[in-house]
Amino acid sequence: MSASLATTAPGGPRTLPLLFLLAGASLLSGALIIEHVGGIPPCILCVYQRFPPAIAAALGALAAWPRLPTPWARGLTAVIGVVFLSGALLAGYHVGVEQHWWAGTEQCGGEGAPPPSLSTNLSDLRSALDAPEVVPCDAVPWSLFGISLAGYNMILSLGLATLAAWAVRQPACWRDR
Repeated sequence: MSASLATTAPGGPRTLPLLFLLAGASLLSGALIIEHVGGIPPCILCVYQRFPPAIAAALGALAAWPRLPTPWARGLTAVIGVVFLSGALLAGYHVGVEQHWWAGTEQCGGEGAPPPSLSTNLSDLRSALDAPEVVPCDAVPWSLFGISLAGYNMILSLGLATLAAWAVRQPACWRDR
């Protein structure tokens, strides 16, 4: 079945990079929609998880460029796989923080965060009110079937990394049609 998929893929060697461009852009768009339309503010780990899809989308656009030599497109697809794998690892770390398997970073608002100031100085109180709210990384604001957004990001990123690794190893995916 995998050989038939590789030989019948329309469009030649630029189809898979376009897929990775769309996948990265979709993951990034989904995160922005969840934040701005769904009203779920991101924690710092959620913000960090936006970088791998953005990088993968940019690399996918470059690899899909028709004038780029096919071996370069194949190499960029391998790099895209590594980028998605790093995204899966980061999302997996976030899942571990959510499940309290380990502590998050200081920016997560966990145990390492400094305590609030108990100053009675008016300027200190105003600056504390003006400071951005820290969204804790161990809070799960939304889940489906017991899987958080970070969990779904991990699953999707791991699947895309696996697809990229598979595609790089398939010579039929890189033949011009």
